[in-house]
Amino acid sequence: MKMIDQETVLRFAQLNLEAIAMNDAALADDLDEARFRAHLIRTAAQEMGLAGVLEVADDVIVLLRPPGTEPLPGYGHAMLRLAKILTP
Repeated sequence: MKMIDQETVLRFAQLNLEAIAMNDAALADDLDEARFRAHLIRTAAQEMGLAGVLEVADDVIVLLRPPGTEPLPGYGHAMLRLAKILTP
């Protein structure tokens, strides 16, 4: 039986919380906060070697665009994909 690394489980749970916070921020029309959370998720995914999460987080970042700009169409769908890929 494979041992589960508790640190990895906790970091993955933190990614889930960040995704929830990112989506909540977008729903509250606080896109700068959503951008911040997307970058946190991307950085953590890169550190953890989670290529699939990293790819979708990059999509979210591109679609949200830089602070002070309007996001591109499809950012909500990308955010949903990110939340789904993080859901066990």
